[in-house]
Amino acid sequence: MWYDFPAMETVTPENRIRRVCFTGHRELPTVRSAAYSALVRNTDAAIRRAIDRGGRIFYCGGAEGFDLLCGKLVLQEAARFRGIELVLLLPYTGFGEKFSEANRQELERQKKAAQEVVYLSNHYFSGCMAIRNQQLVTEADLCIAYLKTCPSGTAQTVGFARQKGIEVVFIEE
Repeated sequence: MWYDFPAMETVTPENRIRRVCFTGHRELPTVRSAAYSALVRNTDAAIRRAIDRGGRIFYCGGAEGFDLLCGKLVLQEAARFRGIELVLLLPYTGFGEKFSEANRQELERQKKAAQEVVYLSNHYFSGCMAIRNQQLVTEADLCIAYLKTCPSGTAQTVGFARQKGIEVVFIEE
């Protein structure tokens, strides 16, 4: 069943967004832990706030961990609200082949449900992940980040977002 979006009374032209990207680590807290539950709850709340601010297109890099979690949460929101789109920006063709079986299946499910799947290269090469991360930020008005360690690809992506001057929402456990 589809629902209309809630009224966006507090949204102004200055804080309105349309496109959101995600960045985060592959390693997440243990699934049955309080930290994992908080991470899921806080990420879902950030996605809903982005939707309230006009976010409709959500760009995800498809990596194990935070990316797959975000893709799953966006698809849950897309089932509730009309006009929510998941776009997967994958670094190369064949990305995900070395994932665990459960994560490979989740990525395939997200690829089938996504509005669009974009492969940035036909093959793996050194630096392809950084190019994917930069493309995520290039497409976005807002970045939702789960950043725990530096240096990391996540920290690099947050740096790209700050250079672009877009807002970064940090997710806590």
